[in-house]
Amino acid sequence: MADAPTTEARLTGTVPLYKTVEPLNRTKHKTYGVKSIAQPFSFLKDWHFVPAIAGEFTVASGSYPIIFLGDKKMPVLVMGLRQGTNVFVNADGQFDTDHYVPAYVRRYPFVSASNPMDQPSTVCVDVDAPFVVKKDPDVPFFNEEGEPTEYTSKAVEFVSAFENDAKITESFVERLTALDLFEQKNVRVADPNNPDNTITVAEYWGVSDEKFANLPTEKLVEMHKNGDLLAISAHLISLQRWERIMRRVSVQQQAAAAPAAKA
Repeated sequence: MADAPTTEARLTGTVPLYKTVEPLNRTKHKTYGVKSIAQPFSFLKDWHFVPAIAGEFTVASGSYPIIFLGDKKMPVLVMGLRQGTNVFVNADGQFDTDHYVPAYVRRYPFVSASNPMDQPSTVCVDVDAPFVVKKDPDVPFFNEEGEPTEYTSKAVEFVSAFENDAKITESFVERLTALDLFEQKNVRVADPNNPDNTITVAEYWGVSDEKFANLPTEKLVEMHKNGDLLAISAHLISLQRWERIMRRVSVQQQAAAAPAAKA
């Protein structure tokens, strides 16, 4: 997976965080690598959510709301209310270390891409990631013999594991969909211009408490054995984290308004 095949790998759709993705190749990228930068998480600051895998639901639920988006009910970790505002990354490009760093973020700048004719997927790299450089890296992708460095080998292992976990997550969502457990939910807050009214700040898919509570005992036992029960419980608990998101958004808005008020 650490060297591009003769047939070009393919990424479909928009992949959050990634800009210019190229199949990792020992010839094309022989001088490439990563370099330490002052703002290591600057690539994340404009993204208000990142995709999630079911295996991280329990630990992520302590930091972020876990919700499902779109027709495919893709699970994501909420990190802000709108594009361009990640409330866990500060102006200096630093991540709030009190909170869990999502697997999707830790995988960056690498990603897997499918190949035609059922060939194994290929590891790709975002060459426009802020810490990826074309020459003189602190940590190169390949050594002088053209072999993957320890850094690259570990990255390939992580990408492979993430790809497998993503497939497991897709199956998890399919099982919940088959059980008709999803319902549309929203987050509403008081309208600052009219306290008697509320406004919707987020809409998403989530597991219905009522439908979940009415599942037959034998189904719950089955879900306990396959891990679905733990993941659903973590999702439902995580929805309490909307309050944290709203509080952080409010703090950021107040900080942004302060200079204007002084002026």
